[in-house]
This record gives sequence, structure tokens and C-alpha cells, in this order.
Amino acid sequence: MLVARAPLRVPLAGGLTDLKPYADAHGGLTVSATIGLAARVTWLPSVDGRFEVVAEGRVDQASTVGEVRHELVRTALASVDPVHPPVRLGVWLDVEGHSGLGASGAICTALVHAALAARGEEVDAARLGAWAARLEVDELAGASGYHDANISARGGLRCLAYRGESVTEVPLELPDEFQSTLFGSLLLFATPRRGATRTSLAALLARFDQALPVLHDIKAVALELTSALSGGDLAGVARCVGEQQRLKQRLPGDFVDDWVRSLVVRVNAVGATAQLPGGKIGGFVLVCCPDGQVEAVRAALAELREVPLAFTEKGSSVSRV
Repeated sequence: MLVARAPLRVPLAGGLTDLKPYADAHGGLTVSATIGLAARVTWLPSVDGRFEVVAEGRVDQASTVGEVRHELVRTALASVDPVHPPVRLGVWLDVEGHSGLGASGAICTALVHAALAARGEEVDAARLGAWAARLEVDELAGASGYHDANISARGGLRCLAYRGESVTEVPLELPDEFQSTLFGSLLLFATPRRGATRTSLAALLARFDQALPVLHDIKAVALELTSALSGGDLAGVARCVGEQQRLKQRLPGDFVDDWVRSLVVRVNAVGATAQLPGGKIGGFVLVCCPDGQVEAVRAALAELREVPLAFTEKGSSVSRV
């Protein structure tokens, strides 16, 4: 059996500038980090000449890859081989779907990685990320941008620049020990919210001209964040995390409501900043505590469940068990 594992991510700044229309016309920039939570794909040979897909609590069977009902599975397998031979596979997430942590991008990355490994093909992280991102952006009609698959494939704390589907890494040079200081300042909380990314992004793209000035400002925040990271400026990092959220709330789409406003105000009141990751009101809140406000934030968000936050340098991987 093969097991492909692709990490989820928390965005810090620049999210939504990786969307195709913006990246094509203006070039995008994101800063994010992969975490211990992940998407996994288990892969076994077929025993009866049929596809069997276990995903989202459902078991589906199909005779051909084109009949596979699960959209990500069907698209990923067909991209590797249009007449893909039958397999048994399972798709597993460490979080619920629609989390805002880049789950669909990680699933797509793990699926492509597993399918290539099953054929005995090796793939580097850049090619894997580009492959999976192209599926999400082009084949699946804008369910995401170029960011999620590319950071999941690579792993680590990275600044990625997008010129259309071309992705390059912008070096981040942090002072000694600052990365551990940064990661120690971040908290993650689960929320009861779940939103549809595709619906939210469709609303944003339908009013793209109106969104454009805000997206320019979001890219500027990502650039500002790279300077704060290079300078070991944790207060600057916190400002960027909060500014990303403030700007997202000005965009058309499903990014803000009274509950979100209240949550952000409560976090700001204790001197920290908050961001709801993803292209909608998602299932998690990321908080940056620049002056050690960890306990104050926990008290302010006592109704939410804190999720242990571990960071990983490792991107997508495949093992044989």
C-alpha cells in the first residue's frame, strides 16, 4: 500500500493574490507555512477490476476513471493517465472539509503524488505543486488559486511569487532563533463556521475590478511581511497578519459578518491580531500574539477549541507500508 501525505497550511499574508486573474495580470505574492495537520491518500491495487474510492464518509465504485464521482480524485487520476487502471484509494483529512487551511490543494497534491509514485515516477516539489495547482485552477474552474498546492508540495515557511501559473520562491532570511519565536507566538482555534470557497471566490471574481485595489494592498502587505520577518520584527508580523484580515473584509465575497467582526475586536482588545484563513469565512482562526498575550487570547476566545499548532518543514511525501 502507498500512503501519500500532503500538509495543510496557515497563510500569513498575500492570500487571494494567487487567484488566476490577479496572478496573470499583476503577479501575486504569498507568505505561509505548512503545519502538522495533513491530507492523506491511501492507495491499493484493485481486486475486482473496479475503482473504489473512500472519501467524505462515502464509498463509491466505478468501472472507468471518467465515472469516478469524486471530483478531485477523478481529475487527478485522469491527469496522470486518461485511461487510468482501476485502483482502491481513500482520501483522509485531519480536519473537516471547508476548513480554510488549504485542504483541497493538499488533497490534490497527495492524489497526484500517489498516482505518479504508483507508476514508479519521481517528481520534484516544484513540478508536483505546479501540476496539482493547475488541476485546481484550470481543470476544476477556480476552486482555488495557485498557492495551496504549491506550498503543500514544498513545505515549510515560504514566500511564493506567482506570475500566472509560474511560481518562484522568494528567499526568506530570518534572524537566528526568530522562526521559533514567530511560531511560538501563533495560536490556532477551531470555529463552528464552514463556508464554500468556490461560492465566495465566484462572488469576488464577479466584481474583480472593484476588488483590484484591495488585492494590490494585500500584495503590499505580503511584501511588508517579508521585511518584518527578515528584520525579526514580531510586532510587524502581527500587524501584517491583522491587516490581511482587515483587507479581506473589504472584498466582495463571504469574508465577514457580525460574528467575525466581534471575534477580531476581542482579539485586538488584548493586543493580538487575528486572521480567518482561506477564501471565505472558514473553520479556523489564526492569532498572532506579539507580546506574549497567549493566555489573554485563550480567555478572550474561551468558547472556541484550541488546536495544537505544530509547523513542519516537510512537504508532500509518499511512503510504502
